[in-house]
Amino acid sequence: MDHQDYFEQKEEELQARKDRLRFAAGMSDFVGVILGVVVILLMLLLIFSLVSWLRRDITNTFTFINNRF
Repeated sequence: MDHQDYFEQKEEELQARKDRLRFAAGMSDFVGVILGVVVILLMLLLIFSLVSWLRRDITNTFTFINNRF
């Protein structure tokens, strides 16, 4: 193996490593976005549940107050 082939092989290995790291970074970004969407949907469900509970509680409170007086 001569001097030029050695450097070409090292350059190819370096480029392959950069490609693997770029792919890993892209996959971690993708997973992060998916997890973010899941968390946002979960938070929306919790907010809707809280609003629904609050409506029922307010209705029950006013019903209780009206029945008492």
